[in-house]
Amino acid sequence: MGTAERQLVERVDNLLVKLAEQIKTCLPYLDQPTLTEFQLESIELIAEKNWFDLVNPDDFVLPTQHLMLDRSDEQHTFHFRKASQIKIPGDHVCDSMFARIEYWKKILDQVCRICFCAKRTEDEQSNREFSSLMYCVGQLDPSIEDLKKACLKTKQKILRDACVTLSLVYLAYADHPEVNWLIRDSRQAKVITQSFRRSVVRPPGELQHVEKQPNGSFIVIKKERALLCVPSVIRKIAKALADVKTIYDSPDDPDDLIDWACSHARLVLVDHFPRQVFWEGKSIDAKWDTEEIQWNLLWTLAKNPEKAVDREMLYQPQGQKINSRRHRLKKLLVDCSELNELITTVPTHGYRLELNSEGIILLESDGLGGLNRVPIRKASSNFL
Repeated sequence: MGTAERQLVERVDNLLVKLAEQIKTCLPYLDQPTLTEFQLESIELIAEKNWFDLVNPDDFVLPTQHLMLDRSDEQHTFHFRKASQIKIPGDHVCDSMFARIEYWKKILDQVCRICFCAKRTEDEQSNREFSSLMYCVGQLDPSIEDLKKACLKTKQKILRDACVTLSLVYLAYADHPEVNWLIRDSRQAKVITQSFRRSVVRPPGELQHVEKQPNGSFIVIKKERALLCVPSVIRKIAKALADVKTIYDSPDDPDDLIDWACSHARLVLVDHFPRQVFWEGKSIDAKWDTEEIQWNLLWTLAKNPEKAVDREMLYQPQGQKINSRRHRLKKLLVDCSELNELITTVPTHGYRLELNSEGIILLESDGLGGLNRVPIRKASSNFL
C-alpha cells in the first residue's frame, strides 16, 4: 500500500476532488444557467469523493465495470460502462483504474471549459478563484501522466499484462487449477473460471458470409465453422507468450544480468550505483557517478542509436554546450578509441552513435536493488 505507485494513485485521487471543490467555488461567478443538472450533480459527487477507491483488486479476472461508489448512481454507472469496454484478458486492475480516472477527468474538463468561457465578473476575488482553478488543472494533468509513466510505460507493465493473461487462461482451462496464490476460498475458483470462459469462448455454430444484392437482399456465399475462441484473445495469448519469454532470456540477479548483457552486446550502460560502462565486455573505468552531464550524453546517444542527438534531447540543456559535453566525454573514453570513433559529428544537428540497436543494452535501477532493461529506439530508414 505504501509503494510509489500507490502514492501516485492517492495524489491523483486527491487532485480530482480538489479540482471539483475549486469548480464549486467558481460557480457563483458564472453566467446562469450555464451547467446542466447532470454536470452540477457530477461536480458535487466528485467533490464529496463518492468512491471508496480508484483501484479494485476484483478487476483481476474481469473488469467489474463499476465506479466503486459509496452510494449507487445508475446514471454514472451507465455512462461509465458505455465508455469503458474491456473484453480481452490482461491487466484489468490497472486498465480499469485509468478508465475510472479518465471518466471523472472528462467530466471535470468539460465543466472547466464552460467555467472559463462563462465567467461573468472581473474583480479581484473572482480572478483569484479562477487562478486557483487553473492551478488545480495544471496539477492534475501532470500527476495523471506521472501515474501512467509508472504503471503503463514500463517493462513491468508489459510483463504484468502478459502474466495476468496467461494466469487467466490457466485458471479457465486447467482441470484442477491451483488458486491458493490468488484466492483464499478455493470454492471461488469455479466462479472465476466460468466468468473468464464466458468472456472468451464462443458458442458452437457456424459463420455465414453474405453478399448484398442490388435489390437490397443478401445471399449466403460461404459458410464456415465458428472459432471456439475469440480471435482477439488468441492474438493476446500469443503476444503474452512472446512477452514472458524475456523473463527467461535474461537472469534476475543484477551481477548475472550485467554479465549476460556484456555477452550479448558490444556496449552496455548500467545506470545504478556505481554507474558502469562496458565495451565488448570490458569495463571503461571513469567516475561516471560524478560526471552527470557526460553520462547523460552517452546514455542519450545509446538510447537513440543511429539518430542525431541534439542539445534539446539532453537533460539540463541550459548547461554545457553539446560540443563541450562531447569534448569532455571524449576524454573519459580516451582508453576506448573504438567507441569514441563511433560517436560522429552531425553538422548543425549534434552527434550520433553509429552502432546498431542490437549491439546496445541499457540497464537501470528498479529502485529495489535490481536492474531493468531499458527499451532502445530503433532508427528509421531515413535518419539524419
